[in-house]
Amino acid sequence: MLSMVLVGMYSIVDGYFLCQAMGDDGLTAINLAWPLLALMTAVGTGIGTGGSIIMSIRSGGGDEAGALRAKSASLLLLLLVSIILMPAYFLLIDDVLPLLGAEGNIYEYGYNYMLVITFGTLFQVMGAGLIPVIKNIGKPIYSMIIMTIGMVTNIILDAYFMFGLKMGLEGIALATCIAQGIVAVMAIVPIVKSKLSPRWYSFERKTIVEIIQIGIPPFGMTIAPAIVLMLTNFQCLKYGGNAAVAVYTVMSYAAYFVYSIMQGLADGVQPLISYCTGAKDHKGLVKNIRKAFTLGFCLSGIFMVGFYLARYRFPIIYGLSHEVAIECMSAMIAVAVSAPFIVVARIMSAYFYAMDDGKNASILVYADPFVLTPLFLITLPMVMGINGIWFAYPATQIALTLLALVLTKMGVSGFSKRFYAVNS
Repeated sequence: MLSMVLVGMYSIVDGYFLCQAMGDDGLTAINLAWPLLALMTAVGTGIGTGGSIIMSIRSGGGDEAGALRAKSASLLLLLLVSIILMPAYFLLIDDVLPLLGAEGNIYEYGYNYMLVITFGTLFQVMGAGLIPVIKNIGKPIYSMIIMTIGMVTNIILDAYFMFGLKMGLEGIALATCIAQGIVAVMAIVPIVKSKLSPRWYSFERKTIVEIIQIGIPPFGMTIAPAIVLMLTNFQCLKYGGNAAVAVYTVMSYAAYFVYSIMQGLADGVQPLISYCTGAKDHKGLVKNIRKAFTLGFCLSGIFMVGFYLARYRFPIIYGLSHEVAIECMSAMIAVAVSAPFIVVARIMSAYFYAMDDGKNASILVYADPFVLTPLFLITLPMVMGINGIWFAYPATQIALTLLALVLTKMGVSGFSKRFYAVNS
């Protein structure tokens, strides 16, 4: 969880320094370009989480050699994907940014930002993908430590590049790449030291296919906020122009912080669920899920109170004008309302894919960006105006919670049967 808090803080810190130095245009540019960066990290997270789930299930079932092969295959796949993505981004970023709504100065800022990020593709993919593997080889504290080092590095370099060297968005991007590079290097050391399977660099087709299949839901969970961001940006530009995008940028930082923590909670309980699954320890499985929900709801209560009280001060911290900060207050309340429902959606998604139930995990994960978010983003603004854009987020999270309950109630995952069997 603490590791994911630090992941969430990357964007928040970048946005703070950027807004202080470049104002609304810089904040809008990084918001429009962010889905491209998110795609890199989502690919890495999907591969790393898929491989770590296989490692945990095989280890729980006593197949240590199989767990070792899964770790080796994950490392190989992360390297190959990094090599493929870099030239693809160089070829496509100038065509994709206009499709995301970037024009004029906003396009120029966004292009310069993504050009630097593209040079660091290897660091972005490896940094995101190796963290789940580190946690699944029994080093969660070490993963938190290297994320802390990366975060501190990012803050120091952001300040130096932005205010010392006056590098603008390129400085933000360079700081992110260097910080992720440190994370990637520190993460790969214990993985290589622990042990890799013989001929780890050769393809084991079955394991790689399994990693990709199981990694689809975690990939979706990581990329979903970026798709939601992209769709919401279009509506903001339609209903309120660049000022509305600036408001949503601040809202998205708050929402992403909550989302990251709840995703960290889900990622934290995932190895335990996978191990209990492999060991057929249904009682331990239910116990861990209960603990996750208890902690999640306690945290969501804190967030609801905190965001309500900070509904005006949080936007002001980012240097927004008084008028824009007033507009942002409704958006902050929408984030506060969403918090408890994010808990259910994230934990149940993690439960499904940790159990190797890719079908239902995918239903829950991909319903968000491709069905529910577009539905509410289109309909609610028709009734509520620009406030409908902000409240599309809690409406989506409520709908996801109901969908998770329906999937569980129907028994498609077997959760209800296990739950009642253990309690009886």
